[in-house]
Amino acid sequence: MGLFDFFGGKKAAENAEELAEKNAAQLKEKEMQDAMDAHADMEWPGFPRLNPVNIDTSDGVAMQETVSGERKEEVGEMIYDSNISPDSLRTLSNQELLFLLIALEVFNKKAALPGFEDNHRKIYNDLLGRIRDAETLYVLYDSTTGYPFIDHGFANVYFEKEIAETAVKLFAKQFRNVHVRDIKVENPDDTAAVKRGFFDYLYYIGIENLLVDNGAYRARFRRNEIVAAPGDWSGEDKSKNPVNPALNFAMLDFMAEMRWPVQYEKRNEIVRAKEMRMLSLIRTSNFIIPMQHEGPVEVLEDGRMKFNKDTKFRFLMMNTSEGKQFLPVYTDAIEFGKKLRGSEWNAAVFRYQDILKFVSDKDGITINPDGQSVVLPKDRMMMLEVAGQQADRMRGVAPQGAPNAAKSSEDAAVLQALDQAMARMGEKKGEE
Repeated sequence: MGLFDFFGGKKAAENAEELAEKNAAQLKEKEMQDAMDAHADMEWPGFPRLNPVNIDTSDGVAMQETVSGERKEEVGEMIYDSNISPDSLRTLSNQELLFLLIALEVFNKKAALPGFEDNHRKIYNDLLGRIRDAETLYVLYDSTTGYPFIDHGFANVYFEKEIAETAVKLFAKQFRNVHVRDIKVENPDDTAAVKRGFFDYLYYIGIENLLVDNGAYRARFRRNEIVAAPGDWSGEDKSKNPVNPALNFAMLDFMAEMRWPVQYEKRNEIVRAKEMRMLSLIRTSNFIIPMQHEGPVEVLEDGRMKFNKDTKFRFLMMNTSEGKQFLPVYTDAIEFGKKLRGSEWNAAVFRYQDILKFVSDKDGITINPDGQSVVLPKDRMMMLEVAGQQADRMRGVAPQGAPNAAKSSEDAAVLQALDQAMARMGEKKGEE
């Protein structure tokens, strides 16, 4: 090959590359123009409704626009770019980024946008990162329960306190008693061996669905998209440290519905359904119970403790002003530790059917007395178990073990239950 052939070939390759880039740019420009033409009759989206409940805004209580018309034009144009630059997303405020996500979704429903899937993933992941990396978030709490407010299955989390406080006013128009709390995403004062951040805490109380900046431009997220369930990464043994996220959520959802002072169509049916869901989960759950023992205890190789007939034990009791006694039971170590961490009370795990054996001379149980404080009288506990056994038989499920009303020795039953319970949880005071 001659010298001129070499330079001629190189020049031809450069020209071909330049032509390809020019054609790609023209194609991209045409795609963008076609997309713009397909959406020419559409306006940029505004706020979605706070929730399905109607709100009277005649008194002027309303969310103020968080993205100006000028910024909507500038930010909105990005939806026509088939390959949005991640660097360009980082320049946007939280509300602008949320607006962009909504605009992308709304406009794509009318006519397909170029690069929709990739762009949607980029925007969504950027928002997830901002939530995960935030130092402080502003969360709506239900003043009637003391836990995060649950609205139609979602918790409400905010980037900005001002938006959260306006949302409180909007919810107040629905007669919801909520307030804002400043929440550290990672608690700097947590000294536990297994640290739990805010999103870990949401796992324990069963909140998996989140609305970010509800009331303004918002997005829905799953908690496990932000951080995995604690047991998945900490190696926590749930047989020794039971968790009941579904039950915790059901109790909070039922209590919030019961305490909402609003009458609406089918309210009684909805409240009843939420109550039955809660009761069904109570019957199938394991609980932590405070207990003490004196006397010989055999420590097995796996750390379990085996009691014998000479072991003496007692359970913590809560007395009411009416002279009634209730056995406190806890859904998880967080609830147990609110008052009993580091105390003289040890923790053992029992099934609901085990607990029935311990309340024969008591008035019932109270679940998470320093939290949801759900009280279940003894007679209702028995009725729940009978109804549950009947339902199990209809479904062909093996019985879980009913209480023996004519038991010959309560101590023997308790010893047996304790032995079984310790197989599920080692007695380690102050472990959490």
